[in-house]
Amino acid sequence: MAQRSCLQEDGWYVKGLPDGQPYPLDSRLQPVFETHGIYTLPAAFAYSAEMYGSKPCMATRKLIKREKTEKNGKIMEKLQFGDYTWKTYSEVQEMVTATGIGVRAMGLQPGERVVLFAETRVEWFVAVMGCLQQRVTVATLYTTLSDSGIVHGINETEVTALFTSFDLLPRILRLLPECPKVKSVIIMEDQLEGIGDTSNSPSGVKLIPFRQLIQPPETPVEPSSSPEAGDIAILMYTSGSTGTPKGVELSHTNILASVIGYSCQMNVDTDDRYLAFLPLAHIMELATEVSLVSLGCAIFYSSPLTLTSGSPKIMKGTDGDAKVAKPTVMNAVPLILDRIIKGVMDKVEKAGKVAHTLFRLSVYFKFWLDYIPLSDMVLNMMMFNKVKAELGGELKRLVVGGAPLCPETHHKIRAIFGVSLQVGYGSTETASSISGMNEDDYITGHCGGPNHGVLLRLIDWVEGNYLLTDQPRPRGEIVVAGPLIAKGYFKLPEETKESFVTMFDKKCFLTGDIAEIDESGCLKIIDRKKDLVKLKHGEYVSLGNAESKLKTCPFVENICVFADSTKGATVAVVVPAAGKLDKVAEKVGINNSVSGSALCEDERVKAQVLKDINAHGKKTGLSRWEIPAAISLSLEPWTPDSGLVTAALKLRRKQLGTFYENLILDMYARID
Repeated sequence: MAQRSCLQEDGWYVKGLPDGQPYPLDSRLQPVFETHGIYTLPAAFAYSAEMYGSKPCMATRKLIKREKTEKNGKIMEKLQFGDYTWKTYSEVQEMVTATGIGVRAMGLQPGERVVLFAETRVEWFVAVMGCLQQRVTVATLYTTLSDSGIVHGINETEVTALFTSFDLLPRILRLLPECPKVKSVIIMEDQLEGIGDTSNSPSGVKLIPFRQLIQPPETPVEPSSSPEAGDIAILMYTSGSTGTPKGVELSHTNILASVIGYSCQMNVDTDDRYLAFLPLAHIMELATEVSLVSLGCAIFYSSPLTLTSGSPKIMKGTDGDAKVAKPTVMNAVPLILDRIIKGVMDKVEKAGKVAHTLFRLSVYFKFWLDYIPLSDMVLNMMMFNKVKAELGGELKRLVVGGAPLCPETHHKIRAIFGVSLQVGYGSTETASSISGMNEDDYITGHCGGPNHGVLLRLIDWVEGNYLLTDQPRPRGEIVVAGPLIAKGYFKLPEETKESFVTMFDKKCFLTGDIAEIDESGCLKIIDRKKDLVKLKHGEYVSLGNAESKLKTCPFVENICVFADSTKGATVAVVVPAAGKLDKVAEKVGINNSVSGSALCEDERVKAQVLKDINAHGKKTGLSRWEIPAAISLSLEPWTPDSGLVTAALKLRRKQLGTFYENLILDMYARID
């Protein structure tokens, strides 16, 4: 049953029932937190440690072997892993306490800050909780930030100490000369190589292995006073999709409000297993993990590079993390799901026309066949079990956020993996959790109604022609209020005033996202103010909408649509999906000896791709202005490391525009 957004007398929407009454958003955590006086993150985890002491809490795979090879001037790494090894709730809590004491022994005082620059792992979570226990604010940086973004975050926060990892230490050591206030670096060790080579360490900077930090200090230290709910707990730097990363000031209250919201949406218990591979520097991942450990779940740590048996860093003969962990719950972002579906469909296509046709029909009818006894079991055995096994075979629930999810991808994931797929919507400035689907909601294309404690309303955006009076649905910019709203942006008073405003007698956050309340009463994101461009003839083009539809084209691995307000059309740069470029070449009569870069420049190939994209755009309902009039092809991978997408795989439009400036000018020259 789809939930609805219920309009209250005061003009705010809350999650509602089909009869218009408010939806009973019962949180298992809120009464526990209130009864036991839990108002901070360390207190929440300490309570879990007391409740679930000997239960497995966090697991890391044993690293057995590392092989490095050089390919095209790049060092390629393959890893051989064993099984997961556990730390219980009590053991993790002991590490948290030891970390807090270690931080105090270093001389850090309440109210000071540290930077955390590391991959998602047990020590990341422990470092945060340990620092917060001592009222030391943690500034988090994405590992995929540019060098300038990292230096900016370290210097703006004026930290004297930072946490990093074995893998990232070389980069930090290279950047430290630009960060003169840093005097201590705590290193989360590698299982085989410890902290690694430190010969390039600048003088005056102390390198401290994490294991050393959590040893009892020689001189006992006095712990600080307990943290308070209103303390700035996390200074979470954004991914810098629109420029220099901004630090968002999140209090314990903000994050726990989101944690409570998640507990209403996620029907999990102490037997559930969660596979953590998204960046903990992303608020969605952090809030999810705090929520899950508050409910007694087990967390298996992973990474996008070791997730499946076909992941880039997995050594041949080694199972991917998901196959070993057998998770029941996972978080994901839409681009990862798009890639999974394209990978599955490519394999099926190679199996022959009959298998391909059967598989597509099975996916198409799976939703309806779920209601016919035994049919689901038969389809799984015939078609889907082998695919499901790559993610462990026991996945029950996928939570998706970070960007809108294409309805076609939503349907295919549900059919193939047989999971409850819940799409949510949020932002760093709202501690992640604004809205979310219920697990029994099978309608696609929306992201549910407002979560627990969230007040939401739409306001007119006249310039973009989105109005509350629009028919058949009200449309406008999303405005959010409630305990999850961040304090503001760190050291950016003007930007704080622009986005965090007093409206309707409440502190509100202006999201910049455009939505409508759809027929089922749920929130449907349809645009973003920054993505809307007015072409020279007066037509408005939504770049984000065009990209989300065109990404489902089989040829497209990724796409960025560009628009110039002085021009009458859009253009696009397309990254081809694996193996698709050769198929297009074959289709236009080019032999297979031609290189990929040459194919990208070939006018026959570009013309065929443009034709296919045009047809796909029309099929998905794009307007003629949203369909690119010219395209260029690029083999450059758009990864967070390249700086062209964020850690959540969102396009960094400004950086892409700069990187492909000459191609964009050339495309416009061709169509003018």
